[in-house]
Amino acid sequence: MGCKVSKSAPLEEPTPSNSLHDRSALASDTPFSESEIESLHNLFQKLSDSVIKDGLIHKEELRLAIFKNVNERNLFLDRIFDLFDANKNGRIGFEEFVKTLSVFHPNTPKAVKIAHAFKLYDLRHTGFIEREEVCKVYYKYLGETSSAYKYKSFKN
Repeated sequence: MGCKVSKSAPLEEPTPSNSLHDRSALASDTPFSESEIESLHNLFQKLSDSVIKDGLIHKEELRLAIFKNVNERNLFLDRIFDLFDANKNGRIGFEEFVKTLSVFHPNTPKAVKIAHAFKLYDLRHTGFIEREEVCKVYYKYLGETSSAYKYKSFKN
């Protein structure tokens, strides 16, 4: 039960980069313009220096940006982080950041968008979405949503 998706080659070790050449190369490799790459770089710098000042985004920094709390656990955040962390080193470099965000660009082909959506549910990285994975994601999402809803309802 599922679709097979080929795995792309991992990106090189991310290094903070500010050169005009690197931004031009990213603009030519993605649907973003150079000015959009510049804006993304500004956002990246803010995220990457929020907890650990090393020019890379760590999971804690993504949690802080989304939940305003570095300890908040969430399956979807973990899956999103895993998609951004293309070379699986536990950190997101600027190139990984831009290339993953490019999936959401209106000019990105639907096949690329579908492949990334598929990866969210392929928890075991088998190339298939298994019934257990769908159930885990579904129930985890329901639990996180209902807990948040219960908390907000209780608080009000």
